[in-house]
Amino acid sequence: MNHLDLSPPYSVEAEQGVLGGLLLDNNTWDLVADKLDASDFFRHDHRLLFRTMASLADKSIPFDIVTVHNALEEPDEAGGLGYLGELAKNTPSVANIEHYASIVRNRSRLRQLMSLGYQCSREATDPLASAEDVQESIEQQLFALGEGKSATEFVNINQCLTNVVEQIDEHFNGNITVTGLPSGLEDLDELTSGFQEADLIILGARPSMGKTSLALNFIDTALQAKLDRTVQVFSMEMPAKALMYRLMGILGHIDLGRLLKGKLDDDDWPKLTAAVSRINGYGERLVIDAHQRSRLQ
Repeated sequence: MNHLDLSPPYSVEAEQGVLGGLLLDNNTWDLVADKLDASDFFRHDHRLLFRTMASLADKSIPFDIVTVHNALEEPDEAGGLGYLGELAKNTPSVANIEHYASIVRNRSRLRQLMSLGYQCSREATDPLASAEDVQESIEQQLFALGEGKSATEFVNINQCLTNVVEQIDEHFNGNITVTGLPSGLEDLDELTSGFQEADLIILGARPSMGKTSLALNFIDTALQAKLDRTVQVFSMEMPAKALMYRLMGILGHIDLGRLLKGKLDDDDWPKLTAAVSRINGYGERLVIDAHQRSRLQ
């Protein structure tokens, strides 16, 4: 009978390869900085070392055995100068650091999945648990894991400030007036400078005031402005076919009632052809999810 091995997956050798490579060549930092976080390392001493190197890199301070050792608050917790020397000495090749980083990241995600599995078991065995609540909780965390995000994201304030100043300078030199995603409404874009990343935009009004039509106009403008991006529509009430009728009516400037009944006159057919051609031009960049899985209460 085979026994299931529930020990957390990790690779000491890969973690050491990343840290040793960074000590040998600071230029390799850019190869792994976006791939790894200190929490991806399994061993506590390795997490301390990577976090210290990240702090030095953010301050544009070169990091080697001496500078890393001096920057550690508790050097002995990370093995001291002796262990730092071993990391640099025993690293086979700096050229393989990206591969080592991939191994470290993969094992980290596997550990997170194991943790989610334990959490799911605990929550599901609660006598008062709701299946829907447990499923929603696990799905949200799985989605965050799929996006490469953890529940907590710490931001280095100095790096954030640098990024903002660089963006301001870029907008100034480029004479950019709409820094986000244009809405198609000049007055609105003047006020907001476009829809910004991470913004939550709520469009609200009484029934039959044109909310869906305005939202579809926003979608069309976004698809025309960003040819390399995809727009996904989640419709909780209206099926995909109904949305498509409305979109064709808006783009073709055709009365929705005539479109639904097929009562088109000679002037409408060229407009409909143009609208269909425009929508076909979206290709796979417009995705509609009309599965009514949830309702706002």
